[in-house]
Amino acid sequence: MCHTLILYLLLLVITTTTTFDKKYQFKLFKDSFNENIHNIYEHGPEQPCGGHIINSNSHKIKKFPEIPLDIIMELNQVKSVSELFQKFMPHINIHEILKYETNDGQNSTIIPKAASCTTENQTVSLRDDNNPNLYYSPPCTRVKRCGGCCGSSLVSCQPTKVEMLNFEVTILQYNETFTFKEKKIITVEQHEKCKCDCIIKEKDCKPSQRYNAKECQCICNNLDEEEECDNQGTKIWNSDTCSCQCIEEQECTTGYKFDYNTCSCELA
Repeated sequence: MCHTLILYLLLLVITTTTTFDKKYQFKLFKDSFNENIHNIYEHGPEQPCGGHIINSNSHKIKKFPEIPLDIIMELNQVKSVSELFQKFMPHINIHEILKYETNDGQNSTIIPKAASCTTENQTVSLRDDNNPNLYYSPPCTRVKRCGGCCGSSLVSCQPTKVEMLNFEVTILQYNETFTFKEKKIITVEQHEKCKCDCIIKEKDCKPSQRYNAKECQCICNNLDEEEECDNQGTKIWNSDTCSCQCIEEQECTTGYKFDYNTCSCELA
């Protein structure tokens, strides 16, 4: 590789001192040089001038850990950027961060207010009948419902305290003209308090599973069988049924039937 680089440098000197199509010659050099650099990352380094192999891990993709769910829950309580840094990065100078400019080319930007988990006005229907010739007055209203984000797909904003509201609606019936049908009480749920909570509850777990409240997940009791299942090659672990299943089920010809133990067609 060392000799190759020397030749490229000589070519660069020549192309920058000649008057014949300088830009094109430099483009050839640049493209060729970039291609060699790409080959180094793609296929590994060549032997350099000193005869030692230089190992590089820059082409490897790093696997980053997920943010633990308990930390996500703490992050949901943060109300401002300054509180975020004070609580999770106290060693960082917040004043230096506030001076940082995004420099994205936009004329003006808005600092968004977090849509934290709380009650907010939401539109709900007051109809309890899909009959198209009935008109409900009013057809809908607004009540307080839980809304906002919780920072993880495992949790959602859920009510912890509710009240039932009774709304009186007037129902008209249409048949060329309107006629009064009735007045009716429609009961609607309104939320008073909310919190971020697990979407999957303990009641959702099967008898073959146990509930992990910290991870908001149902975990199989027989996890020791999972590694054995994955090593078979033809099967895959199903965490929903807590069983080892065939990756692919085949259609067998006459006289054969599919065997779920071997994951292949066997004589019937």
